Amino acid sequence: MRISIRRAARTACTVVTATAALLGVAAAAAPGASAVAGDPYTCDTYTVSFAASHSASMKISAWIPYSNGIYSKDCTLRMNDQGGGVKALQRSLRHCYQQQIADDGFFGPATFTALKNAQSRLAGVAVDGKYEFYTARAIKFPYFTPTGAFYSCR
Repeated sequence: MRISIRRAARTACTVVTATAALLGVAAAAAPGASAVAGDPYTCDTYTVSFAASHSASMKISAWIPYSNGIYSKDCTLRMNDQGGGVKALQRSLRHCYQQQIADDGFFGPATFTALKNAQSRLAGVAVDGKYEFYTARAIKFPYFTPTGAFYSCR
């Protein structure tokens, strides 16, 4: 009887240790927006295109961050994230909110400060430097012509 209790205790200890190790690896591997494909909070980019309001023939388009797993704008971007979603956000901050930042796809201190500056102009949005639900719905995105010329912010 003692042997089976010891064996059960060792097995339980092994399972707990392995689970803790796996959770630690998963947390280390998923720090930001470019971590795991299919993660519903991972931001990528989606291109929205339509005709300009004054012309039926001129197409304009914008890159917007969207959630890879559920194909919506419900994604989260914060410090140290990287990828297409961050680059789309940076383009918006540069063109629509006159923030002097590079669109390099890395959410560093400059992007954090620029986002806080933009959030301070948006009604109903917390000024916290995170791109989340309310910021995604309030922020404007820049639209470009097929030649890459800046068109407008919507």
